[in-house]
Amino acid sequence: MKNFSLRAGRFLTLAFLLVGLGLSSCKKDETTTTVTGNWTAGNSFPGVTRSGAVSFVINGIAYVGTGNDVSSTRLKDFYAFDPAKGSWTQLTPMPATAPARYLAAAFAANNKGYVGTGFDQNGNYLSDFWQFDPATPTVTTTTTNGTTTTTTTTGTWTRIKDFPLTTTGTGRRGAVAGSVGNVGYVGCGFGGNYEKDMYKYDPATNSWTDIGFPGNKRVNASAFTLNNVMYVGFGTNNNTTDTQFWAFDPASTTAPWTQKRSLANISNSTESYDYSGVARTQAAAFAVNNIGFVAVGNNGSNSLSCYQYDPAADTWTLKNPFTGSARSLPVAFGIGNTGYVGLGATGTTAFDDFWKFDPNASQQ
Repeated sequence: MKNFSLRAGRFLTLAFLLVGLGLSSCKKDETTTTVTGNWTAGNSFPGVTRSGAVSFVINGIAYVGTGNDVSSTRLKDFYAFDPAKGSWTQLTPMPATAPARYLAAAFAANNKGYVGTGFDQNGNYLSDFWQFDPATPTVTTTTTNGTTTTTTTTGTWTRIKDFPLTTTGTGRRGAVAGSVGNVGYVGCGFGGNYEKDMYKYDPATNSWTDIGFPGNKRVNASAFTLNNVMYVGFGTNNNTTDTQFWAFDPASTTAPWTQKRSLANISNSTESYDYSGVARTQAAAFAVNNIGFVAVGNNGSNSLSCYQYDPAADTWTLKNPFTGSARSLPVAFGIGNTGYVGLGATGTTAFDDFWKFDPNASQQ
């Protein structure tokens, strides 16, 4: 496994984390709490180590690509992960007309993946968006010295309507993205200024519609979808970690956006719970069985902590910490009963490792 970092003393650090964070719990008024969640090493990513990549899931298969390698080279390759086989397959990369990109946005809708925005090798903010169809292969024919070679790769890329420009006329990086049903959502990010907006993409009409975002400006936020509701939070605004947490219900015609419990200290007559440890930027967020999770990322320094969000109770619960190296800008996704977190970087070290997470098991 390339650049798989297990530094000396990590297990001692994890022990202190469990004692200091886990066993004492975030709930200040409880003396004993059982912390669950089992992290195990999975199959390493076959491409180069990277951070700031994107991922999406279609029919139980995860798709991962783009990002930035250790030499700050933007990437455009893509790979598929099949959890049933535990294996990765290289796919058709983004086409020559699509710039390689870092800190892009991606979502899945209508059995296709969508990737766009980010910034290119020259630091230009991008607004182009591309559709990936995993069911249609790409056939490439090349002729060298009179010999013709035909190559077939999995997936076809098609450019769709560009993402709307910011008010200053630029693309953006570090936008947050998600999907509900057959439509996708992309917003916020940074394009010279911090943004606070949200657009709906409808594949049926190839159109972007401004649906607004009532929260603060932010970049490198996170999102997951639970029970057909998209939750958006975390990220930074002018280098300050944002503690607002929002839910978007597209089925609501009167108040689709609802502010949920802020990720800050709360103390009142009914509870005393420290939510301040949840807030972070450049984090991994995923959903398993309609429960949300956020792990690693940066909350002052790169973190190992993991929290679970229960939408019915609007509460966060501390889970066992991530057992890989602390990191920012990973990718994450949930398939079936398992969450997956991988890639990312800490300092100048980028990773290709992937970790599986069972939310209800004890750490082995």
